[in-house]
This record gives sequence, C-alpha cells and structure tokens, in this order.
Amino acid sequence: MIVRITKGIFSDIKSVLQHFKSEGFRSTLAWLHSKEAPVTFQFAKYGLCGVATTVLHLGIFTLLSHTVFPAHDYLAEGGLADSLKERNAILSNLIAFPLSNIFAYYLNTWFVFTPGRHSWWREFLLFTIISFVSFGAGLLSGPILISRGLNPWFAQVALMVTSAIVNFVCRKFLVFLK
Repeated sequence: MIVRITKGIFSDIKSVLQHFKSEGFRSTLAWLHSKEAPVTFQFAKYGLCGVATTVLHLGIFTLLSHTVFPAHDYLAEGGLADSLKERNAILSNLIAFPLSNIFAYYLNTWFVFTPGRHSWWREFLLFTIISFVSFGAGLLSGPILISRGLNPWFAQVALMVTSAIVNFVCRKFLVFLK
C-alpha cells in the first residue's frame, strides 16, 4: 500500500511538472484557486491552511494565557503554582481549539476541498471530530514518544506531520466531496 501511495505521489508530482513545462507558471499557479488541482497541490494548499490555523490557535492561546488565564511565571510576582499554570493552559487551549477549528473549516471549504458530500452540519461535525481526535492523540502521544527517548521537538514535528497527513486523508475521503 505504501509503495502504491508513493508511486501515486511521484506520478502526481510528475504531472504537475509536465503541466508547468507545457502550460507555464501562470496556468500552474491558477491551480491555487482551483479545487480540481492534483492531490499534491491540494495537500500543499491544505498545509497553508494548517499554518494559518496554527497561527490563529497560538495567537488566541497566547492572548488568553497572558490575560484572562495567566499561565506564565513572569505574569505574577513570585511565579504561579504549576497546577494553576496547567489549568490555565488547558482552559486557554479549550477556548482556542473551537475558534481555530471553525476558521480551519472555513478555509478548507473555501480553498482546498469541495463541500457537499454531507449536509453542512454533518460535514462540520465530522470535520470537528477528526480535528478533536487528532488534537487528543497529539496531546496523549507526545509524552509517550518523549518517555521513549525522542527529543521533544522531534516528537512534536513527527506528530504534526502525521496529524496533517491523517487529517487530510480523512477529510478528503470521509468529509468532503472532493
């Protein structure tokens, strides 16, 4: 299966390069606005949406963890108790997650996927469930990877890449029409 997927990716990249050679830069760039783009192009667009969503999530988290739910020692003289920082970080994430998920859904329907496989409500619910499962898996598996000796940064990058691929495949084949 992995060999078939790899061949498909290389075939897709080859078709993008052939299109670029025969049709030029402008025509290839037009795929950014098209939902009919090859899968590799679609995944790149999905990645851009993921970066924008991550920036929004981190922005909301940072704002909340510095104001409403202080989660940093330098915000209080003498620091904050670890339990308070943990609770406030969780609260900040619990508020940032649904807001960034709504943003991600909007971006993905506008820029990457074609909605319509399900009703709007069911589509959004499936989108959110996939996001939540991925978010939860990342929170749970990070400490496991780290406890087995993987550098925390490598563990985080591995989880982000795996999550992006799994989310893309689930959304492409379970949630959206195309």
